[in-house]
Amino acid sequence: MKRIITIYTEHKNSIQFYLRKTMGDFHPFSLNASDMKRFFEFEKAAEIIYAVSPTFVQSTPSYGVSEDDLNRQGADKSFYFKWVSFAEEPIHISNPYLNHLSGLPTLTVVKQENNTYLVADFDMLKLLEELRLIEHNTLLEKVNKMVMGFGGLLLGFVSAFLILYGAYIFGAMLFINNQQNEVMHEIFTSIISITIGLAIYDLAKTMIENEVLYKSIEYGSDMQSKSLSKFLTSIIIALSIESLMAVFKIVLDDYSKIINAFYLIIGVTLLIVGTGVYNYLSRQNKG
Repeated sequence: MKRIITIYTEHKNSIQFYLRKTMGDFHPFSLNASDMKRFFEFEKAAEIIYAVSPTFVQSTPSYGVSEDDLNRQGADKSFYFKWVSFAEEPIHISNPYLNHLSGLPTLTVVKQENNTYLVADFDMLKLLEELRLIEHNTLLEKVNKMVMGFGGLLLGFVSAFLILYGAYIFGAMLFINNQQNEVMHEIFTSIISITIGLAIYDLAKTMIENEVLYKSIEYGSDMQSKSLSKFLTSIIIALSIESLMAVFKIVLDDYSKIINAFYLIIGVTLLIVGTGVYNYLSRQNKG
């Protein structure tokens, strides 16, 4: 939703010009279903269209692309028309909102036509695709979505396995009598498994959100930077826990190996510094 609103805000003037022209060119011969539904033939982003009388009562059913809602005819629309103004433009365009039926980001366009008002709801995602503001679903794009979606699902299964494995280790540790060093080892292993599982899940979620559900060239690099930063943070947390576990084991077993734990801590520190520099440079580029 956020990305769609951001794209809409940046291209608001051109999108509204397109919507006004689209509604301005539509002149139904009557308010019958056959005439009203002609609107869907040349406007693929439209979801619903209906008419409202001058007294702000819906005078037709809500005609949809797939089905009609006959129960809406006769509904009082006076509350909605409190926010409609034709003072500046003959066609009113609402602010983006979430449709209460579909849950999708929607724009509503209202036009005065003779003695009535024509109201049309537009799916914003389809509208942005139609205007090429979000990448269009070409054959290559569909193949890419299938591959990325399948990879994202596999990563999701791997993350679920790691989280469940971490829970299994912790559960087994609670019901089995272990030595103190073994208990600590099991706890650390469980934490590392769950942490890495959550990091992989976040990566899979980001892949599916940005490569399958909707995709925009303009916002890809920003989303990739955030995803990489979050993934590196999760890896740093896991390595920090591993370093703590290594120090704990060396202290109990053999102090001569403490240099190995020191090297691991130095590596984690360098990774933290590198991630901080990367985040700083990313913010500088965006600024």
